[in-house]
Amino acid sequence: MATGFEALLEQALQLPEEERSEFAAQLLHSLEPKHDEAPTAQEWDAAWSAELDHRIREVREGTVELVDGDAVLAELREIADRP
Repeated sequence: MATGFEALLEQALQLPEEERSEFAAQLLHSLEPKHDEAPTAQEWDAAWSAELDHRIREVREGTVELVDGDAVLAELREIADRP
């Protein structure tokens, strides 16, 4: 027997594309912090600074694969053009 989640997902997948898109947007919006819970500018800057430090460290240590931006865009265009 399907769980509530599975049943809801099955129903949502039957919606027309535009309604599925709106449904997904509303779900994502529900996960965003409430206005009074939003980070302050200082917290936002600190979080981004930490993330940038982390990413720079990964590049320097060679633990991430760097990919050419033009190659990524070309691949995305190819995917978007598929029937």
